Amino acid sequence: MNKRNTYDVVVIGLGIMGAATLFHLARLGVKALGVEARGPVHRDGSSHGDTRIFRRAYWEGDQYVPMLNRSYASWLDLANTSSEPIALRTGGLFIGTAPSSLVQGSLGTARRCGIDHEVLHGSEIARRFPAFNVVEDMQAVYEPDALMLFADNARLAYVSLAVDAGAEVSYGSQVKLLEQSPTSIRVAGDAWQVSCAAAVLTVGAWIGNFLATEIGSLVTPMRIPVYRFDLDPKAAHDHLVGRLPVFMIEDAHGNLMYGLPKWREVKGGLKIGFHNRQLSATAPDAPRRPPDDAERLELWQTIKSLLPGVRSTGEGVACVYTVSRDGSFLIRRSRDLPGVVYASACSGHGFKFAPAIGEALADLSVGRQPLLDLTAFDPCRFELP
Repeated sequence: MNKRNTYDVVVIGLGIMGAATLFHLARLGVKALGVEARGPVHRDGSSHGDTRIFRRAYWEGDQYVPMLNRSYASWLDLANTSSEPIALRTGGLFIGTAPSSLVQGSLGTARRCGIDHEVLHGSEIARRFPAFNVVEDMQAVYEPDALMLFADNARLAYVSLAVDAGAEVSYGSQVKLLEQSPTSIRVAGDAWQVSCAAAVLTVGAWIGNFLATEIGSLVTPMRIPVYRFDLDPKAAHDHLVGRLPVFMIEDAHGNLMYGLPKWREVKGGLKIGFHNRQLSATAPDAPRRPPDDAERLELWQTIKSLLPGVRSTGEGVACVYTVSRDGSFLIRRSRDLPGVVYASACSGHGFKFAPAIGEALADLSVGRQPLLDLTAFDPCRFELP
């Protein structure tokens, strides 16, 4: 399973958070091992697939912006080192009524934090971006520096760079035991074990299996569908990178949807999903039931007037959000296992933060003070059991 029996740090879970953490540990010269229960590419977690959105005009709040700024620079750096697409500047469009949380929150964050943006109104949105059919009372915040991230490419690039810098990786190695002793931590599976000075838990929906009494009550794994809708051939060019930005839409009922433009290397139609609807609690190991026709049609009915080139047909897959009570992150050193640091409950919007969170976890695991203030993401904001 491994070349050594002891490591400075073992990273458990090599989704995007674990991959970024392993990369930063390797850059520090730390003797690190990354352990993943599944293979290099799989569909059971939250980091898989083709594309994700990166935005900094963050309607969710200013507290995220320092991490976003650091991550933005890191995504561009990673893109410059890779022969595969990692980050593509598409711009981002965030559409709703003027008083909607999405528009007001995005605009407020952009203004307070000095993020380049424009405010567009009604028909001006459709003129600039012909894929949209927007009524006059709608507004949009346009962020020209928003990115489309290529998820699998980014995750595998981080792992590859970590290995190049001296880290070791073991796939198909499920952790069954994480045990703290006075001098070390024991990490073990069915037929292997290693010891380490510190461990990093980046296991997504499986976090409750390791820290049940500490944060198990704070997180809920949720199944959520995502779709690739077919396009009217006559309008397909309006949905390509260069003509369509990454986007979010809030409708009159508070439903949030997101979408990403088509890219030549991505199969299928236009990627669209609900962010805060069609969520259902699931067990981490439960089969990911594909979306049914009713779920697909519900989303299409919601977006068909706004995106008239989108057809009701297409394919879907089910993903998992690990949702905290307030939809924000849980990042800290474990109370029950002091040699363990963790990040979880990224609540469906965490991928974009991975470079900064990975750096912070690497620092915490080796006893360094992170460059960024993580106070807003400490689980102590809740009343812990």
